[in-house]
Amino acid sequence: MAELAVFATTYNLNTRGASLAPTHLQHWLHPAFGVDVAASTIVPDLVVIGVQELIPLHESLSGFGATFIANFQDAIATALNILATSLFPSTAASYRSVAPGPDYKSTSIGSIILLVFHNTQTLPAHKLGRPSIACLGLGLGSTYGLDFWSENRGGYGMGNKGAVGLRIPINRGTEDDEFWESFTFIGAHLAAHDSNLAERNANYRQILSSMLFSPSSSLDKPLRVWQTSHIIFLGDLNYRLATSPTGLEGALIESSLHPEHNQQDHSLQNAPALAKDRQKLVALDTLKQQQAQGKSFTFLAEGDLATFAPTYKRIIGQVNGYNKKRRPGYTDRVLFASYRGPNKSLNEISAISTETSPLLENSEEQDPSGSTQVEKYDSIPDLTISDHKPVYALIKISSPIIDSEHRYASQHVTPFLPFPPSMSPPATDALSLGIRRAISNMVDRSVGLTWYATLILGAGNLVAGLLVEGLFILVGLTWWMELW
Repeated sequence: MAELAVFATTYNLNTRGASLAPTHLQHWLHPAFGVDVAASTIVPDLVVIGVQELIPLHESLSGFGATFIANFQDAIATALNILATSLFPSTAASYRSVAPGPDYKSTSIGSIILLVFHNTQTLPAHKLGRPSIACLGLGLGSTYGLDFWSENRGGYGMGNKGAVGLRIPINRGTEDDEFWESFTFIGAHLAAHDSNLAERNANYRQILSSMLFSPSSSLDKPLRVWQTSHIIFLGDLNYRLATSPTGLEGALIESSLHPEHNQQDHSLQNAPALAKDRQKLVALDTLKQQQAQGKSFTFLAEGDLATFAPTYKRIIGQVNGYNKKRRPGYTDRVLFASYRGPNKSLNEISAISTETSPLLENSEEQDPSGSTQVEKYDSIPDLTISDHKPVYALIKISSPIIDSEHRYASQHVTPFLPFPPSMSPPATDALSLGIRRAISNMVDRSVGLTWYATLILGAGNLVAGLLVEGLFILVGLTWWMELW
């Protein structure tokens, strides 16, 4: 099989999913087809879409938003196929979920959604193995009673923050010579606020320790996140800049790199100066800093982050501008890893030492030429519905090397990332995790329904609803104590 083209994108909608029209969806997904890549056209084999905060939290926790979520996912599929047929009618490309039938509608937790589509022409269904879906709540309760690297690490909390994963084996060989690789896609929404850096790192470790995927064979044990050939990790990871950027106002202007959004402004910095200032912004990125220290995301790489401005916290309705009450940040990210090692030309790899990233240390032996390339890594600044900008990556994974020593002729046995045991967090017991998940689901529903009822009593105002509930409780206690 030829190289595999993957389009991966993430968008935090700030609970404004109802404001997305079909034209917005098409504009968001338009870069999937490589129309912005110079001298190159790409019809992706896989499309990976992550969404956070699609609807208000009380709707997602209560379960009343399930119909809207399902309709939104259908709208995404429709927009993707309209683009495919209109931009490349000769290819007859169409996209379907990698999970059979309507199963893709279960790849969500709270208001966090992960969708994965395959190109039915270039990657037909018979090339796909059995998919496995995993969800993990990272909200309230997920870190209860957990000690650093103890046997109890990992947990399951409320679904206001969390991660959704989908693992799928793909046959990348020919009809006569099968070669299976496993692909794992994770969409996440990690702990918010500047002060919660350690909690974000803990969320990442919890995903490694507690996200379990059903194996392709019933005889095997559940698989962990790193037990895969390739991984794409995307979402609102909430890592901000370490300090407020001073003297870098030009680097925060999206239209500097995208002049088509502001043709009349001739006072913007030139490209070399902008690139230099953007690198200063990237140096302040706390995710990069935590990677270099070996504390988080140490086996994942990404494209050149300096190609776009921080995506949070933007002013709704404007291409440029930031909310001054929040520190800017590259919160929305697409990262990846391959068992054959990331491409050595990526700018960020030089900033991560081999001492803190064993994957990079071993990648020379795995594939000196590098097997994964980021064709483009960018944001879409003129989508202004949310206080975030969507981010996307066009990733190309080269065809596997098939020889007598490297044969993976079954979807039940695929190559894994060279993730060393010394870096593996202790695994959470599956039974314990299942119990915690059931409890957390009940808490989600209880909190969501109570929140929903409070809003109804207050005619949409939470404070008024609390006052009405307090009055009901006071009347009830008065009657119960026979004071009335």
